[in-house]
Amino acid sequence: MAPISKSDLDAISTVIASSVSQAIAQAFAQQPKAAIPAQAYQYTKTSPFLPRGSKAPPSDLAAKDQRILNAFLKRGFKDTVLRDRANPDAPHNVKPFKLWLDAGRVVRKGQKGVKGLFHVDQTDPIAKPKAKAKKA
Repeated sequence: MAPISKSDLDAISTVIASSVSQAIAQAFAQQPKAAIPAQAYQYTKTSPFLPRGSKAPPSDLAAKDQRILNAFLKRGFKDTVLRDRANPDAPHNVKPFKLWLDAGRVVRKGQKGVKGLFHVDQTDPIAKPKAKAKKA
């Protein structure tokens, strides 16, 4: 068996590559393109994602709030009050970590929240540093 020269090997590989790419292109051209139904883009309860710019229906938000309340109840917090979506200024005792810091409280080390939210009973007031007495 005689060895194949590099130029012959390059020619053979070029022919094979072009024939394979033509066969793939013909296979895709013969396949009908599937039409994506409009319902695929609409929000469903099983889909966790919403299309950009849309908001969840109020019934889904109420169900989400109820799941959060149930999780806090399961952990032993009976007086949970979530932020009212209609009136954000109303008092509530469940907030995320950074809002507790803004309110002058810090979440205790080791406390586990529910979906990033913590109850007021899981926080402590932030201690203000004591002023050092100056030596006279």
